[in-house]
Amino acid sequence: MTLFRALLILLLAVQSTYSQPPTASSIYGPVSREDYLLGRFRVDQHPAFIKLSSTAIPTRGREQFLRKEAAEALGRLLGDLKRDHPQAEFWVVSSTRNYYDQKGIWESKWNGGTLVEGKALNKSIQDPAKRAQKILEFSSMPGTSRHHWGTDFDMNVLTNVYYDSGNGKIVYDWFKKNASKYGFCQPYTAGRKKGYFEERWHWSYLPISRLLLADWKTLFDHHTEKLKGFEGFAASGHLAPTYVESINPDCQ
Repeated sequence: MTLFRALLILLLAVQSTYSQPPTASSIYGPVSREDYLLGRFRVDQHPAFIKLSSTAIPTRGREQFLRKEAAEALGRLLGDLKRDHPQAEFWVVSSTRNYYDQKGIWESKWNGGTLVEGKALNKSIQDPAKRAQKILEFSSMPGTSRHHWGTDFDMNVLTNVYYDSGNGKIVYDWFKKNASKYGFCQPYTAGRKKGYFEERWHWSYLPISRLLLADWKTLFDHHTEKLKGFEGFAASGHLAPTYVESINPDCQ
């Protein structure tokens, strides 16, 4: 075998290694599969995550984290978005949230600390099942949010009407046409019969989130009792599979 041929084989082997999609066994790192999927870990201490402030990805609000693979793909996507639309504005407004972040959001709405449509739900909706359904129009229950995984982010503005015109429409139309080339998918599209309402701002890095979704189904689809630990679980826990799994078919 010539030296050139040997080097070529080695180069192809290296490229193949790096081009392979991640496997479930390589995703979780030092965290158990169950804890990772439920978001019960410190994002800032997990080696697979990166602060977006250390990248060129614009953010607003709190410190944002994504898995490194998702951040790298998003960086490439934004470079091409800017090439096509130099004046377009994009920023990440929300990314990874762990279980305890989500628990705080949920329980504040459950107990009336955060108003929902101008109302304290602990007073306006006494029935626990109906109260849970109302919160689920806007927020995931702890342990079920795709934001636990480090693959999903919310962009710009969290209202669908923003994407009907101006900068929002430019960005959203470009994402719809091009985001899949970089591995991204919109989980909550219009026209689905179950689950969350349409969210044009929410995008997911499919090469990893697809694997995580499959594992979530395996661990929790028929074992929703594992999700207990937050107020309102008794009224809402059985709904978890519907809300986790009722997504855009292209994201499954």
